[in-house]
Amino acid sequence: MSAAGDGTLLQGKLDFFKQDKGFDRLLTGMSAMYARHGRTYGAVRLANPTPEEERAISAFFERDYFDQALIRISLGDFGRQLDKVFSSSIKFASLMAEYSQEHDILDPDMHNIMHKKKDAFTENIAKNLLPKYKNTLAASWLNDVIINMRRTYKPWVEQHVTEPDKVVDIIDKVAEMLNNLPVASPPMQLSAFAAQFMNSPYALDFNGEYGALFVRALAHHFNTPVPCSIESSIDLCLKAGLLTGGVLCQVTAQNLDAYTSEGVPDEVCAIHNKQGQAHVLTLESITKLSQAKGVDGKVFIIENPLVFAAVRERLQDIKCTLVSPMGNRNLAFLRLLELLHAAGDALYYAGNMDFKGLIQADNLYLKFGKQFIPWRYSKDDYELTISTNNVLLSGERKDLAMHNEDLALILSQLRKRGKTASSVPLVPLLVEDVKRYIKHGGVQQ
Repeated sequence: MSAAGDGTLLQGKLDFFKQDKGFDRLLTGMSAMYARHGRTYGAVRLANPTPEEERAISAFFERDYFDQALIRISLGDFGRQLDKVFSSSIKFASLMAEYSQEHDILDPDMHNIMHKKKDAFTENIAKNLLPKYKNTLAASWLNDVIINMRRTYKPWVEQHVTEPDKVVDIIDKVAEMLNNLPVASPPMQLSAFAAQFMNSPYALDFNGEYGALFVRALAHHFNTPVPCSIESSIDLCLKAGLLTGGVLCQVTAQNLDAYTSEGVPDEVCAIHNKQGQAHVLTLESITKLSQAKGVDGKVFIIENPLVFAAVRERLQDIKCTLVSPMGNRNLAFLRLLELLHAAGDALYYAGNMDFKGLIQADNLYLKFGKQFIPWRYSKDDYELTISTNNVLLSGERKDLAMHNEDLALILSQLRKRGKTASSVPLVPLLVEDVKRYIKHGGVQQ
């Protein structure tokens, strides 16, 4: 193909993207990134994508990118899809160069463009934000942003190339919130805190641009690693006096003796104990407690919600403390166990006999030590629970090891038999165990 023909073909593809405003921000970010590195490297993040962007990108990639707070597109993925859509007639590099020139994105001296963009980011913060937050908590964090911008704060540095004013506004808002963390006890809801500074109570969603940066600011403030999970993000917010986690951050308990920070019995727990009913404790209600303990210093924890309900039904006339995270191990559950552990209670734990369940149980054993007692984790128990219809998925970690001997035994059985286990058949045995404890003061292992 002639040079003229190639240029015409390239212009046609450029027109395809130029005519659709949904590609503007994506191509601007990609061409700027390509100019910095001189190769197909990295990804562009579109925070709060517009309907036009959602439609255009979904159609181009033949994937669903609708209703997402953040769309991330790697330059490599875009290049491969470009080859697929246009039959490899025009290469990614050619399109990036043409788009950059068309929009004045390329600097005459391409070799120095990345340094200039980083200098602009640093200068923007130093000039517009550091003086504003001098001698405040936020000042230390803002210096951390400058120092670690290539690693911890790289997404915001990249966004600064195309939206410098917006990025400064985001950092400014987060700095303001960092300086105004709640000091009152009990903690306040994260949504209420966000509404004080933003137009939306959902502005600090962990997947959003404000929430993700706010979590990093908290990590610097408390000198801890940046959270890598929702659970660790919730825990970090709790340190700052902020509650989150939604309706799933809760635990179910029966016959739980609990006391408020004033040292008086918790009214809600007392009412349900008197009626012999189980009730739900949220993370917010648990943070208001100063102490919690089980009947006679024993707590029976059942992970599976169906098993928990069945055991509770059969023990209606037996006064014992039953707890369940209802299949969702969360911060509320961990906080309650910490209170029970502090009271010296024995924590008998009947969890799921699969790889994930064993990892969770072993982590609890490491956290709570000898007070954490695996319950019904024998070879006979496993044989009773395995089902020929449930087979272990392949690809599990081969180096997985348990610190607790009972859990290690089940791990060996899982690998030997290759079958998952349902704890439902253990219901009669769990019930008899509790009754035996009531009568004889111990639980059979």
